[in-house]
Amino acid sequence: MAKQTINDGEDGLVVRGKINDNFTELYDKHDADLTEDQQLIEWAGGKDVEMLSRTLNGDGLTTSATLKWPDGSGGDFTATDYNATHELYDGWTKSHTASGKTVTQAAVTRNADGIVTNKPALTVA
Repeated sequence: MAKQTINDGEDGLVVRGKINDNFTELYDKHDADLTEDQQLIEWAGGKDVEMLSRTLNGDGLTTSATLKWPDGSGGDFTATDYNATHELYDGWTKSHTASGKTVTQAAVTRNADGIVTNKPALTVA
């Protein structure tokens, strides 16, 4: 990585520009180092995948949706493993059209209060 040195007396815009350049270079390198499956897991597990349209059930929970991934790919979201006790879905799948792969969150385990006590790792197939 090209190291940007911040000098005394530089104004805020110059400093911010150097910080942004360093962050962008580091972030882009991070993305390049990830395998395709790792990148999909990172995106799917965060807030990077955008829901374009949703289908709701009678309780107002999202059961399916059309997705847009950060790389521009389309896809679909499907809620799985309905938990009648807590009236929510404990798992989901997100497909990534460009790669033909699907990221799955297997059902989580909850305690009597509905708090997640075990969350399986995301998988890609």
